[in-house]
Amino acid sequence: MQVSRNDKLITRRNKYAGYATLAGLICAIGALAGFFFLQQNILIWTVGIILSLLFSAYGNYAMRRWGRPPRPDQIIEKELKGLDDKYHLYAWNLPVPYVLLSPQGVYAFATRDQGGKVTVNGSRWSSKFNVARIFFAFAQEGLGNPGAEAADQAGRLEKWIKTKSPEMQAPVQPVVLFLADNVQLTISEPAVPVMQVEGLKKWLRGTGKSTTLKNADYRALEQLFESAAN
Repeated sequence: MQVSRNDKLITRRNKYAGYATLAGLICAIGALAGFFFLQQNILIWTVGIILSLLFSAYGNYAMRRWGRPPRPDQIIEKELKGLDDKYHLYAWNLPVPYVLLSPQGVYAFATRDQGGKVTVNGSRWSSKFNVARIFFAFAQEGLGNPGAEAADQAGRLEKWIKTKSPEMQAPVQPVVLFLADNVQLTISEPAVPVMQVEGLKKWLRGTGKSTTLKNADYRALEQLFESAAN
């Protein structure tokens, strides 16, 4: 399998993550200093704590995406190892984060590092609350609606392809990937395919192999994606 990733963007955003984490720490220290040394100023303490939480939240989110190994693109790459060179993973090169070009089509991946029990019923998502989540609130991203996110990314990529090559017929398949080993998925009639990343290769070779790209379309897409990645 081939992999193309935007290393410059990843490095730059990893630096931003470090800056944000440092800013969060500085704001927390400033809040405590303001409280103890400026006549217990509640306003300074409140503003400092809020800024600290915001910076820390962004820093942790960015670290998960672009800094702390293994990154989502590295996890996907590892799980797809062994596929031939007609499978090409693009990370942060195209209008959406993670794209797989394959002989049977194009896939846009929305990823989550959510652990614990996660349930999807149609387009409705929920995760079971546990006390540990309070203590790791910034160490794990929120669940949100990954199905809607994946569908939106697929739509944006299709629109971009049409803009660049109006004659191209290349539907994009949205897929939701859960990266954490300890996630427990309960899936019922999902609006888009949902799976743990460990099952992605098997899915691509089985249920996910629903169509086949024409050779000319595959080559045109490969050229289009490569031009965007370089």
